Amino acid sequence: MRLVKPSAAIALGLLVATACTTHPIGSRTSPSPSSLPTPTAVVTLPVVSPAPVAGFNPAQVVQVLGPAVAELIVTQTGGGGGIGSGFVIAHDTAVSFLVTNNHVVANASKVIVLMPDGRHFTATVQGNDPLQDIAVVKVADDSLPLAQFGDSTKLVVGQQVVAIGSPLGNQSTVTAGIISALHRTISTSASGGVPAESLPDVLQTDAAINPGNSGGPLADAAGNVIGVNTATNSAGQGIGYAIPSLIAKRIAQDLIAGRKPGHPYIGVCYQPEDAFLAGGVDVAGYGVLVTAALPGSPAAKAGLKTGDLIEKVDSVELNNGQTLGGAIQTHAPGETVQLTVMRGGSTTTLPLTLGDRSSASTAASCPAP
Repeated sequence: MRLVKPSAAIALGLLVATACTTHPIGSRTSPSPSSLPTPTAVVTLPVVSPAPVAGFNPAQVVQVLGPAVAELIVTQTGGGGGIGSGFVIAHDTAVSFLVTNNHVVANASKVIVLMPDGRHFTATVQGNDPLQDIAVVKVADDSLPLAQFGDSTKLVVGQQVVAIGSPLGNQSTVTAGIISALHRTISTSASGGVPAESLPDVLQTDAAINPGNSGGPLADAAGNVIGVNTATNSAGQGIGYAIPSLIAKRIAQDLIAGRKPGHPYIGVCYQPEDAFLAGGVDVAGYGVLVTAALPGSPAAKAGLKTGDLIEKVDSVELNNGQTLGGAIQTHAPGETVQLTVMRGGSTTTLPLTLGDRSSASTAASCPAP
């Protein structure tokens, strides 16, 4: 099981682990994004905005969403295997598509999808995206119950949520909690020759997430999927992480269509406000402090300099937990955003055209904090 940690300029002493059961499974791998050579038809994945719900009833959430949540039983190439979770998001001609985590099915030689009603199928990996830890598998049945994506941009801290999955191989397990925070950044530790990975915008929840929950849904009170559970903090209690639904939906829709997903990229090294304040740096304003703009990156081309304080991305203010990575996740590579920057005591606006994270140079890296 890979260990991951919150990405920050200050070492917080926290370790988090990917939430998949191992028997054992060995080191998690990070292949390049891939998809089937023959794209399928374009499948539209609708998203609903949250509607007011009278009270919070986890039993009602389970009734709505539970039938669409599967246990994934994985056999890995070279031996070993593991258990994860997934949920059905779309139908096409004679097939159903399920979302899960990339780390659940990476290097899989066989994936069995077990539905709550006892039906089981041998699945094919339609495509995977290790940069956002999302994968799509498909099975030869177009009658499976569907889950519905909710709008993760409408979430608020303190909102009640439900997690469904197969922790420790216990199928259809349900836990409840709240959204503890928005816009967290976590990263995996490089180990065993496997490179480090980073998820720049995840939800934090205190709904219990355990090994085997990986790839399962985090749902709102109406039973809409607002996140894909991906990791848990092994050094603390009540700290789990989920990939926001709109990010998962965008990646899944590309994978179903046979497209390589894009990942917005700036190429800037920075410290969040709590980190530079703790390090003794006190500047006027708020936001993230630029420590370097990587050579040839969108940040360098836009003119960002060491010592700049980025306060806004378009109209999104980088305070109250909002991260720089989270602020750009709703944009696609090639789009231009406006950065509000405090420099030398005055404010300026810099247009920046986002690059693609998967094609960024690996030669340049940020200095150690």
